[in-house]
Amino acid sequence: MVFWGIECIFNGMKGFLFLSKLVFILNLLFVLCVVLRLIAVEWSGILVSVLVVGGWMLAFPLNVVAAVWTIVVLARKEMEFQLKSLPFVNMLLLIFQILFFLL
Repeated sequence: MVFWGIECIFNGMKGFLFLSKLVFILNLLFVLCVVLRLIAVEWSGILVSVLVVGGWMLAFPLNVVAAVWTIVVLARKEMEFQLKSLPFVNMLLLIFQILFFLL
């Protein structure tokens, strides 16, 4: 009963769309972290904390979850594959993250 709210959020296509949008925002934080590694900029502690937690720690694991969920949704034919869609952009950024962390 404690996890009823989480179950309602991640149930069906509404949960899928919510997770896709959340992962996209975290992926933007990841890209910002990568760009800021190349530029020497001094930021405040709170902003750096949000970038590190969101961009480095949460983006990759949640992107993997969203990618698996996207594959399941596509396999069930609940969604058509489109190049302009948010899950496709998240998949491309997942490939970039895998290459970035492995190389």
